[in-house]
Amino acid sequence: MILIARASFPRSSLKEAIKIFSQLPKLPATVKRSGPFFPIDDKGNFNYISFFKFNEQQITVEQKKFLQKRFDVFAGVPGFTSSIENWMSMEETLELLKKKKDSPQSG
Repeated sequence: MILIARASFPRSSLKEAIKIFSQLPKLPATVKRSGPFFPIDDKGNFNYISFFKFNEQQITVEQKKFLQKRFDVFAGVPGFTSSIENWMSMEETLELLKKKKDSPQSG
């Protein structure tokens, strides 16, 4: 399972966002990040996406809170919005579906 973090902010907030991003503490060794990636939309807004993988198989509430705190520091950036979602790989999804199918409640 991974956490996918998305954010958006207007071009006018770029300097503030860069300043905060450059001051974020380094991620712990137990967290691997792919990204960030930044497409720019037709209105000139910057969009952000990163993929976070933790050493544990399941994402815990604490891990999601850890990541949310990293985004909360951007609250003062005008126009900044963010979201964090849990996503499963195909293998994880198939395993979950198999468990649900095999559970006594599914009959």
